[in-house]
Amino acid sequence: MSRRSSRTSSVAASAKISAGTDDAIDGAPSENESSTTEVLKGSEKPKAGDATKPTPKRKKAGTKKGKSKDSLDDEEDPKPKKKAAPKKRKSKSAATSDDEHSESPKTKKKASPKKKVATKKGKPNESSGDEDDTKPKVKAAAPKRKSKSSPTSDDEPSTKKQKSPKKKAADHQRWTERTPLTRHWNPAQAMESSGSYTFTVISWNVAGLRAFVKKQPDALMNLAEKYHADVICLQETKLQEGHLDDKKLKLREHFEEHLGGYESHWSYSLEKKGYSGTAMFIKKRGGGGKIEDGNANNKKGKKQATLGAYFGNSKKDESKNGASTEEDAVTVTGDVHISHLQPVNVDTELGLPAHDGEGRAIVADFPLFYLTNLYVPNSGAKLERLGYRTEQWDADLLTKMQQLEKEGGKPVIWLGDLNVAHNEKDTWNEGAKHLSKSAGTTAEERSSFERQLGEGYVDAFRHLHPQGRGHYSYWSQRAGNREPNKGLRLDYFICSKEMMEDGDGSKAIIRDSYILPDEVGSDHCPIVLEIEIKK
Repeated sequence: MSRRSSRTSSVAASAKISAGTDDAIDGAPSENESSTTEVLKGSEKPKAGDATKPTPKRKKAGTKKGKSKDSLDDEEDPKPKKKAAPKKRKSKSAATSDDEHSESPKTKKKASPKKKVATKKGKPNESSGDEDDTKPKVKAAAPKRKSKSSPTSDDEPSTKKQKSPKKKAADHQRWTERTPLTRHWNPAQAMESSGSYTFTVISWNVAGLRAFVKKQPDALMNLAEKYHADVICLQETKLQEGHLDDKKLKLREHFEEHLGGYESHWSYSLEKKGYSGTAMFIKKRGGGGKIEDGNANNKKGKKQATLGAYFGNSKKDESKNGASTEEDAVTVTGDVHISHLQPVNVDTELGLPAHDGEGRAIVADFPLFYLTNLYVPNSGAKLERLGYRTEQWDADLLTKMQQLEKEGGKPVIWLGDLNVAHNEKDTWNEGAKHLSKSAGTTAEERSSFERQLGEGYVDAFRHLHPQGRGHYSYWSQRAGNREPNKGLRLDYFICSKEMMEDGDGSKAIIRDSYILPDEVGSDHCPIVLEIEIKK
């Protein structure tokens, strides 16, 4: 071979080599690329869409032809482009699977039905996608919602209901029920059987007499007629001396019209206007002279006196003031001398300069006992008068009662709003924390009251009704406590012990005492004392 032919052959050989290189560069797959393709194909075996791949054809082409050009044609065949679509789908599913791995797909598969239970659909999730399985933790939110709503659940309120009564029971008593009381005395029967007369005293804190009369103009008259009152004692009238004759108020005219059969006595506050004040109405008796004992033999038709006789309604001759004649007075009082029913003297003060300036007392001297109407000072909302009340007033009052008893030689009765609830039977909420710091229920006031009783005096109501509960005489109007009977017993009749004993020489005996809670017109209600006056 010549040099030219050798050059030509070398050139041709290099041309073939270059052509092969160009074919590889233009589109023939490299080893790395083909191996990568096989790996991806292997990973696609679980997918149904991989069945459309031309893998068998590529194997046949490679086996029969074995040429790089044929393999290049297979790569350039449009079918691989169809592969691109599943790759994109694969990439989407791959993204989903990435999320699944990050969120632990096994946990999601277990939690997904729980979410459905929480949504209360009652059906399994029918979608086959993994995205439904990615919602497992929604059920965890459901318990949280449950816990938020738990305060309204049945369990917790029941716990509260169980705890609250225990606290209340431990806190204080709540006694609002009135126990039945037994009446110990029948005035008409006593007069018929023994000729004795029942002397009836009524006490009432009216909390301002001007307002009381305006709202309840007939209250006192009706009360006097219903209970045949011999004496009516009022506290906290809040009157000044000029009010009775005030032309606009016309109080004097009012009482002459409604209580014309009673003689009135007034005690006013001189230190403060519109404050405190007491009043006493005492039944008038005709003649006023001493009746001979022979009149006691006239027992025909005798009965307990009615108020009609004292309000000018008797068919017999009457005096201008409405009282019955002397003969009729003897008849309606049984065998009792009317001199025993009339006061010898009435004082509108205690005779104690340290206390008389507030109009808090009226003392009536009856032949058989002293009767003292009192409005005891309140210790104040901040207990600013507690020391004065317990150390001065109570002590001086006890000394005064002992003095009257000793000098007069007869028993004493003091009554009215004494501004103290003695013990747990006299309060509806005994044990409440605020009571120890409230006027009327402090330890100092109760101890002071105990000292008075310890000197030979008796609380008439409690002595006659020792087991009586729920019988109160005061209720807070501001709190609306009257209807539910959340009250205190602040009004009393305190008597010498000898008046509770039916001895041979006793002429005046306490027979009964009770409370009238249905009588309205004030934040207090009236209380009643019945005294048998023997012939």
